[in-house]
Amino acid sequence: MESEQQSLSFGRYLQARRLEKKMSLEQVAAQTRIGIDTLLLIEQEDHSRLPAAVFVKGFLRAYAKAVDADGDKAVRHYESRLDVVQKIAEAEALTKKQTDRHWLRLLIAVAVFFCVIILSLYAMRLWGIPAHESALSDSGHATAEKAHGSAESGQSAKSLAEPVSASAQELVLKVKVAENTWMKVIIDGKTATEYNLSPGDQLELKAAVGYNLLIGNGGGLKITLNDKPVVIPGKSGQVVNLHLP
Repeated sequence: MESEQQSLSFGRYLQARRLEKKMSLEQVAAQTRIGIDTLLLIEQEDHSRLPAAVFVKGFLRAYAKAVDADGDKAVRHYESRLDVVQKIAEAEALTKKQTDRHWLRLLIAVAVFFCVIILSLYAMRLWGIPAHESALSDSGHATAEKAHGSAESGQSAKSLAEPVSASAQELVLKVKVAENTWMKVIIDGKTATEYNLSPGDQLELKAAVGYNLLIGNGGGLKITLNDKPVVIPGKSGQVVNLHLP
């Protein structure tokens, strides 16, 4: 019985049949009139360098006929894998768009901050308040408030001065696998990692900002984020895209 990963592999399927027939790529190329370079791209499943889908399907049927394989099956495998590749590309594009928006908001916030400082300095000059006097005044108020607060609760001031642990901000993702599936994970908008998972496998990942998950089998996983269960909106065999938190 084919595993979930094998059911998406058209290149491995045809290559396995070729090896069973003890045929070389040169022999297949001679029978199909398909270039050896293209046959290699098919076996390697290099979607980025393969031609348009309509041409690839014709190549797959010709290849399958040469090695006595099922051409329709090879095409189905190709279409399934192509759908996965397209969904991954869409997820990566969405992640990049969200990251760009984050940086844009940050730049706007910085620009507003500096505008407020400039306007404050201009207002002080307009009202004839020297900047050093304003600074001394603010310092005096701050010192008085600090002394008052310390007198009321020294213990409270001490606890506020303690730094917040970095681990308190950490996002821990735990994955338990119930069914065969693949999963692509993008952590904090960085490089993506793809996993082929089997029942019983477990993963523990850590992030500072968040996760982008593309799951090949929505019913095959159980996920918790900081030990809180995450609902996966998909059934067994359904491709699901999640953004956490």
